[in-house]
Amino acid sequence: MSVWRRTQRKKQHQTAWQVKHGAALVGTLFLLEIDQPWFKCRFEPSSEWDSLRTLFEAQEEARAMNFPEEMVWPIAAIRDLDLELHPLQGGEIIRPMMIYLGKEKSSFRY
Repeated sequence: MSVWRRTQRKKQHQTAWQVKHGAALVGTLFLLEIDQPWFKCRFEPSSEWDSLRTLFEAQEEARAMNFPEEMVWPIAAIRDLDLELHPLQGGEIIRPMMIYLGKEKSSFRY
């Protein structure tokens, strides 16, 4: 593996954001890879996750079904949460345009 690739992988594994809903910590996202425009991550939920889990599960179900019209409501509901991503390393807070949080797959774009 080249030095550049090792450096990039190290940077990605060190990149993480706390997912916040107001003052509540929902969990932490750890960057796995960037597939523009998506940031693909591993999600570690906090105790606050349970209050939002069913909403994100509904969104994942809608995505698995290619977003039929009657199931697009979770997208708007999640957008209305005004979630913020606070970088652990310091820097600018991100307000994601789209975010998916789950055990198997998590990603966001802004």
